[in-house]
Amino acid sequence: MKPERIDDRSRRWMSIAGSVVALSVWLSSPAHSAPSVNCSPDNSVTFICGVTNVEDFAPVPGTKWVIGSDLSTASCPQGYLYLFDTSKKTGSAVQPSEIAIRQDKKTYPDCPGPFDVKTFGPHGLDLTPANGAHRVLYAVNHGGREAVEVFSVDVSQARLRFTWTGCVVAPTGFWPDAVAALPHGAMVVTSLWDPTDPDRQKKLSAGQPVGALDEWAPGKGWSVVAGTEGMSGPNGVVVSPDGNDIYLALWSGKQVARINRSTTPPKVDTVSTGILTDNVRWSPSEKSIFVGGQDVTVKQALDCFESSAANCDVPFRVSSYRADRIGIFPAR
Repeated sequence: MKPERIDDRSRRWMSIAGSVVALSVWLSSPAHSAPSVNCSPDNSVTFICGVTNVEDFAPVPGTKWVIGSDLSTASCPQGYLYLFDTSKKTGSAVQPSEIAIRQDKKTYPDCPGPFDVKTFGPHGLDLTPANGAHRVLYAVNHGGREAVEVFSVDVSQARLRFTWTGCVVAPTGFWPDAVAALPHGAMVVTSLWDPTDPDRQKKLSAGQPVGALDEWAPGKGWSVVAGTEGMSGPNGVVVSPDGNDIYLALWSGKQVARINRSTTPPKVDTVSTGILTDNVRWSPSEKSIFVGGQDVTVKQALDCFESSAANCDVPFRVSSYRADRIGIFPAR
């Protein structure tokens, strides 16, 4: 089960139109105050500057756009969604004035109302693959509440248009990290840890059971995804179109897990990555997945996360796990 190695570079990564591109983070922008950094190309890698702490990406199929999230921090408390133009290689923040509000109280009856734009902290993202002019964007939010914010995205215009429609507040003791859409308006959400657990870093460093993978469905609420109990640091997540297969990055477990829910109980397979497995994304062919993570210790990664430095010297690795080479990952 040896993965195909793609690249080793600095701290974060993303997939745009089928390319894995290193992206410098914590950069200055009109919306933030941050130290200036060198944005010159590094060998074959170029950088998109003027964006801050980009955490996750959601490519919009059939368009030039990729939606990004701006994970806010104590020094930059207001986060944004970003729009990356893959044709021009530019990025710009989606301003609060560009987001319409139209709450769907029927689907999200427990949502207390729109998020606070001044403390918005988007983290993990997922965009439904539905055809037509409108898609649904799910965005984990740490700003003011631990929740998944839901947006309708109009892809028919020259620039994407966003309408906030509701939210799903996370359960107690749940620190949401990544989200993936399921059929019929449901979703799975990872929790890296319990934020109230004072020993969470110690447990993560030891690869002990920490965090959770939960499912939310309209009219049913939250439930634990069977077969995922006892895993260490659930992080990135993607789901097959039929919802039967969940591919889960186990950060402190240094693994990728496949949970096949077509059987009872679900069949769980894992493969070791050798890194703090952070992000998971489908490749353009949809027959393999890109898996990225930090090649350091848990403490080094968390120290970087909490740092106010413009960049951290934290190497990472991105690998491609192909369906025709690794039996546990079937072709989509």
